[in-house]
Amino acid sequence: MGMDISEKQLKKAKQHLTACGLSAKLICSPMEEECGIPVNYFDFVYSIYAIGWTTDLEDTFCRIASYLKKDGIFIFSWSHPIHKCIAAENNMLIFKKCYFDESWYSVSLDEGELTLSDRKLSTYVNALAKAGLVIEQMIEQSDDDIIQSYEGNSDFAKKAKMLPVTFVIKARKL
Repeated sequence: MGMDISEKQLKKAKQHLTACGLSAKLICSPMEEECGIPVNYFDFVYSIYAIGWTTDLEDTFCRIASYLKKDGIFIFSWSHPIHKCIAAENNMLIFKKCYFDESWYSVSLDEGELTLSDRKLSTYVNALAKAGLVIEQMIEQSDDDIIQSYEGNSDFAKKAKMLPVTFVIKARKL
């Protein structure tokens, strides 16, 4: 089963699944809303660079916890919040944004405008705890593939060598 708010992304997922000889139920819905996913059903829930798009982190984590069986695992990744606070300028890393600033801002995309917040790591940790999920492992990282893919953008590559670009959390439902 898969869920995304974008019909376009779901169409791509369906094409990929078909090409691999697989099928899955795909649901178009915001992750914050009830969408018919069964409760206490899944052993694993994954969110790969999606969870940061939610407008209600606590409610989203509570929904995800409800989908998991007892001792089920939730693994998610997102952009590391410190990375957005730092800029590389004149061979120096400088703070360009306050890490504690979680205010909302808009981003324009082809399909319209999105509203985002750069949340602190503690915001994710506390929302997981409130949802009854306990962190088992966390990874903060910039891998060589990321660094090499941005070599043309030397400022990003410089930052990626010194600061984590992403974080991944593995949490278990109590």
